[in-house]
Amino acid sequence: MTINLSSETGNDNSSASPHPYRMSTRYLWLSLVAALVPLLSFAALYDGYFSQLVTRITDERLATRMAATENEFSVYLKERQYELATLADQFDDPRIFTPGGAAYLPRELRDLLTLQAEHQTLYGIAFFDAQQNLVWTFPEDALNKERYTRMRDMPVSQFDNVELIGPEPHSWSRPPALLMRGDVQTSTLEQETHSPSIALILRFNTLTAIPRTLQVGGVFKPLISVPDGRTYDIVGQPVDSAQKIISRYQMAPGWTLQLVQNRELVEPPSAQMRYWLILLVIGTAAALLIIHLAISRRLKRQVDTLVNSVEQVAAGDLESPIAQVSSDEMSRLTQSIERMRHQLKQVIRSTLEIERQASLGQVAAGLAHDIRNPLTTMHTTLQALVRREPNPEHREMLLMLDEEIDRVNDVIGNLLNFARPRDPQRELVALPELFDSLTALVNASARRQNVFIDIDCPEGLSVYADTGQLRQILMNLTLNALQAMRGGGRITYSASQSDKDTALYVSDNGPGMPEEILSRATEPFFTTKETGTGLGLAICQTLAVRNGAQLSIETATGNSDSSKEITAGTRVTLRFPHCDNEQIKTADTPTLSASTFSNSKHSTPKLFTSNNKEPQA
Repeated sequence: MTINLSSETGNDNSSASPHPYRMSTRYLWLSLVAALVPLLSFAALYDGYFSQLVTRITDERLATRMAATENEFSVYLKERQYELATLADQFDDPRIFTPGGAAYLPRELRDLLTLQAEHQTLYGIAFFDAQQNLVWTFPEDALNKERYTRMRDMPVSQFDNVELIGPEPHSWSRPPALLMRGDVQTSTLEQETHSPSIALILRFNTLTAIPRTLQVGGVFKPLISVPDGRTYDIVGQPVDSAQKIISRYQMAPGWTLQLVQNRELVEPPSAQMRYWLILLVIGTAAALLIIHLAISRRLKRQVDTLVNSVEQVAAGDLESPIAQVSSDEMSRLTQSIERMRHQLKQVIRSTLEIERQASLGQVAAGLAHDIRNPLTTMHTTLQALVRREPNPEHREMLLMLDEEIDRVNDVIGNLLNFARPRDPQRELVALPELFDSLTALVNASARRQNVFIDIDCPEGLSVYADTGQLRQILMNLTLNALQAMRGGGRITYSASQSDKDTALYVSDNGPGMPEEILSRATEPFFTTKETGTGLGLAICQTLAVRNGAQLSIETATGNSDSSKEITAGTRVTLRFPHCDNEQIKTADTPTLSASTFSNSKHSTPKLFTSNNKEPQA
């Protein structure tokens, strides 16, 4: 068998040209990797050995100095904490913690502040009110409110019973400061909710200079990491925190000491070994290139023979055998077979589609022959009864029945032309009147099943569609809902409008559909009914697409929509996009009403209406 696929495979001729990434080339790169990785690993181990040697030499000195540094850091903070507690005990006058509070200082307290401020680790002392607002400092220029505001944005860490605030953001105009603040118990007789506080304004660089002894021969570089994540060196200058950290030590809550290794001082001392390694790598690569040139030609001939044979099959010659070669070039073989499989799948799928359409035509022809003949007799009989019926209400019922006969005849026509249904005659359809007409038609059948029909549609809402086809869609959906609610229930016609489209809903509170049935509901000939043909929802889907609408089905899974939420049963949604004024001439196209669905020569009042009430027996 030979299949002509030249129109689809004509663009694949380029695959016969030499491929830039043949398997032999991949073997070359694999060989290079296999040879170079051990050499590079050896070089890395060589560097690591000398690095570990230097590290072992310095570990003992580093451990001793690290313990001393941790102790010095803790002692520094405890000394400042003791000085702060001493000051807090002396300042118990609440007037001191107000703006201008320095005027209430006795001479001995002023002398105490002067002595304390002269300490080389401090910039001064700050006083705060009960709301932690800065009121004054000693000396006056030790800290201003703007700097304190920036410091308050920094994370606060606790050291025993005091707070460490900051450090403030780095500035080249002045070194950063750090606040150690503690509460003060004043001598007021009233119960205090919040207490004023006093703080030491610490020199931040005196704190960062403590780990300076850890620079063991310049091999390690100590850094201080503060609570907000910033990192500083031993002179208080900010540094890049992305450096490779080899050790971390917790000095205080949120304060971490980090050690960075200076790679320049731990390089292997024997640089000559590296030159030998480089020469060895170059020699290995050259040898592999020579081997590649030797085997490339042989692999090329084998691969081209195999690919050409498989390409003939992919082009449609299914009788030609695939040439056997003594190589494992499986990648190209797999690609060619996949192309062949794809072509065959397309041919088989097209054949199945043709057979399905043919089967549908046979079923439709049989139904038309068995149904249209009795429909013709019923139509002729009803026309005679209508002319002789004097009661207007009975005449209206007969006209509706005659109209339903016409609708059944249209269904047969649509079934005959399922593959190519007629083009819709689109016009404006008034939804309230359409829902009323449908309710009148199915109300009697619904009452016999104890099913109530409701309408929830705003007045004046309309869509642009073929009247008969839209009515057929809604009628099919209604009949499906009635069949699903044998024990009674409620069907609701509703509609809503958004900026983009108009949506019609047919909802019921029946048992719903399982997921495996819902996913195939609109497939032709798929049905769960013993006597069903499986064409109802398929025709609805086809007619909806022909009218420019989108049909979707939701069942009782708790999914929600822009207007309502499904809690039980099934809801089918038809979404019609808004049409522009170029499509509709409102002066020439009348809006359809309930009388449109009746014979124009026998216009009579509607017999049934639906206002969300249960029908009377």
